[in-house]
Amino acid sequence: MVIVGGTHGNEPGGVKAIVELHRAFGCGDIALNQGKISFLLGNPNAYEKDVRYIDHDLNRHFNKRDASTVEGRRALEISSFLDDNDDIEALLDLHSVSIGDFKLLVYTKDDTDKIEFAMKLSAIPLHFVFHPEHMPGTLIEAASAHGIRGLIVECGNHYATQAAETARLHIYKFLIHHHLIDEGNMTQETTPTSITFYESIQAIKPQAGFRFSIKDIKTGTKLSKGQKFAADDHGDHVAPQDCYVVVPSRVVKATDADAGFLGRRTVLAGSDLQHLMRSSGEDLEMTFPDE
Repeated sequence: MVIVGGTHGNEPGGVKAIVELHRAFGCGDIALNQGKISFLLGNPNAYEKDVRYIDHDLNRHFNKRDASTVEGRRALEISSFLDDNDDIEALLDLHSVSIGDFKLLVYTKDDTDKIEFAMKLSAIPLHFVFHPEHMPGTLIEAASAHGIRGLIVECGNHYATQAAETARLHIYKFLIHHHLIDEGNMTQETTPTSITFYESIQAIKPQAGFRFSIKDIKTGTKLSKGQKFAADDHGDHVAPQDCYVVVPSRVVKATDADAGFLGRRTVLAGSDLQHLMRSSGEDLEMTFPDE
């Protein structure tokens, strides 16, 4: 198993949880039943400076072969690690959000097994399912290319005290799910009565002078077709259809790969949700009708 924190250097919750778990193993509070765990600090240079990245967003850089930048070299190092270890089964990438204080599971649309995996691993009732072309170069996509199942957990706001606890909980559940550690005295989470799914329809691409024009924009802000929601030095950004804003960034640079996403939304509850949770990965078919 591979557990990653600090892929973005200003997201400390996952790193704090990894340090805590490492200490727990070291002092014997937790015993490993089988297998192996690798802990990775995603972007040490950015983490040291408490910034999202130095030159480029590391989590958009795994599809490049670029040794000329800090993140390019780090992506190559991590990719080499994945190449050299052909026994990795799953990877957990721990993140946090800059606007709001909510939890979110993030995975790709191309593999229904990831929906099943996410729902077995976590009771978080908010999911973001992205098409790889809308968020290219992610670590979990690099893992998938090696046959490794990957999941991103957004653990709350960057600096919320609860973010590290959410990260810790998901590390434990990740290891328990794969039978590496015992369940112990962990409290059973309540199964959500409904789950909100967002599916990406496009990335929000910033250029020089980018700024959101909607006050208090956040995940779940609804847009009507043709509505202006942002602007930059080249003009306005308008919604291509009725849609929702997903994980917008509080501070946006022209060098950012994206400033968030636009997506369609569906909410499953009752019998529809029960059917989804009972389905196997092979039988699972997730559709996202416009609301």
